[in-house]
Amino acid sequence: MSAVVADPCVVLAEQLLDLWSALALRHVALGSACGCGAGGVSLRLEDFELDIVDYLQDGGQRHDDADIARWFLARQGLDLGRQPMRDLLDAVVAGQVPGPTAAWLLQRLERTLRSINELHGKP
Repeated sequence: MSAVVADPCVVLAEQLLDLWSALALRHVALGSACGCGAGGVSLRLEDFELDIVDYLQDGGQRHDDADIARWFLARQGLDLGRQPMRDLLDAVVAGQVPGPTAAWLLQRLERTLRSINELHGKP
């Protein structure tokens, strides 16, 4: 009997999608109340989704590995849709991102999301 071995990139992409889904609804305070009584601004982490995807896109385009850079350059200017993080991770799960590109992307995204989770993810 043979066991099916899951692709580590697919497993990590699914884990990161779960983490992002939990984080996206959390709030982050920008600034704090001052002596004049004005309160700070609170945004949902979901509001930073496009910034995170842009950060990944920029890093990928500048990557030393020509294949990774080429994959990201081909995405440049595409309509990222309403849920670009989900779309990117779904592309990894569907096998639409080449292995080395997926591994680089997931490693960088994992580090980013875990950092955000440490700072803002815990209620």
